[in-house]
Amino acid sequence: MRRLLAAHVPVLLAFALSGCPGSGEIGERVSGHIVGEDWEGLGPGIVMVERGPVHAGAYRQCTTIDESGRWTVDLWDGPGTYGLHIFTEWNGYQYLPVEIEVEEDQQIILTNVMIAWGVWMDLSGENSWPTQPDDAQLTLMPPDDDQTDNPIMHSVGFEYLEADLVEISMDVSDPDGDLSRMQLACNPATGQGMALNEPAPPDNEGNYPDGTYASSSYLDLDCEPEGDEESGRCDVPGESVWYFIVSDNMCNDTDVRSMVLPAAP
Repeated sequence: MRRLLAAHVPVLLAFALSGCPGSGEIGERVSGHIVGEDWEGLGPGIVMVERGPVHAGAYRQCTTIDESGRWTVDLWDGPGTYGLHIFTEWNGYQYLPVEIEVEEDQQIILTNVMIAWGVWMDLSGENSWPTQPDDAQLTLMPPDDDQTDNPIMHSVGFEYLEADLVEISMDVSDPDGDLSRMQLACNPATGQGMALNEPAPPDNEGNYPDGTYASSSYLDLDCEPEGDEESGRCDVPGESVWYFIVSDNMCNDTDVRSMVLPAAP
């Protein structure tokens, strides 16, 4: 048996200012290397990025984790507070949320990033999340010892409302009835990340209902398949792959699911 206690845990990530390719300008970038209990790279997966405090719900960006567990994202909104949500496709691991503060015109290695909302601890008082490695570029994912209480993603889908407007939907449920606000969609083709809208408000304890979550998104179709000269990103129906993930209030999550954006009918 485990319980949620107010506590802080250091999480190690590498952060550096870097030049955006081809832009000639300096921008903010955060990157990391995800590893499992055997210290081998843990990928693929996705990282969802919030603008503002972790779990505030302002999802705006995302990036993919490659097969070796490495990921990088350039921050569109510049310096400030960001919530990062790290997910892998591997069974047996929980997702890891972290909050970082990005300052302007600095190049730093963050070695004491805190999970501000709390961590799991067992009844003995011992921290059940892993001790992070000394290497500031490594992040050790916490294990998921019981997957029977994980939420379930029953289906995902796209529906075109207009030629460049698509509705994204997801049917989900949770055996414990403790879904969080995190029914998430990630479009690496454009870097857009979003939380889908809930079918009804949460209960008094902040648990969201089972059901269909959906949001609409305008597609960026005004670029060549090889990439927009300005952004290097665009939606290519029939080629662009979207990723989906669901997490509950206890940090249990579904596997990452992927789906190719279909062409408009």
